[in-house]
Amino acid sequence: TKEIVNVVKTGYAVHISRLSASGRYVYVIGRDGRVSLIDLWLEKPAVVAEVKIAFDARSIDTSKFKGFEDKYAIAGGYWPPQYTIMDGDTLKPLKVVSTREPRVASIVSSFIKPEWVVNIKETGQILLVDYTNIENLKTSSIGSAKFLHDGGSDASKRYFLVAANASNKI
Repeated sequence: TKEIVNVVKTGYAVHISRLSASGRYVYVIGRDGRVSLIDLWLEKPAVVAEVKIAFDARSIDTSKFKGFEDKYAIAGGYWPPQYTIMDGDTLKPLKVVSTREPRVASIVSSFIKPEWVVNIKETGQILLVDYTNIENLKTSSIGSAKFLHDGGSDASKRYFLVAANASNKI
């Protein structure tokens, strides 16, 4: 019907919205670092959990690999430069990982492996963060063009593409 069901207030200048694996929830992050969890199945969709992970932020996603569907959420900050792993149902922070100075540009969950693809903007490093053991994260790194920006998976969900906007590369 294209009618507005509800207007849900979230963070300032929402940058990314990601749908949960079930389709029930939307995870939203504003540039002000506020993460909001919206329940779409309520009579009027509404925020059911919130947390502030940074003063300036850009990306969010959940765990999507079979057996881990929405168990965890991850959000990336510009300032402070870090990513925060949270409980997927409550947004309770479980682990904060500093990236030192470079900012987290974008995060996308893999459907093929239990890992997130975390793009570190200025360095051109792509981090593969294995979430099977949050207490002892295993992270590997892939070098890429500098100034990474937003990205996503191709239709097969096997390949990840990311724009390096200041480098004019994908």
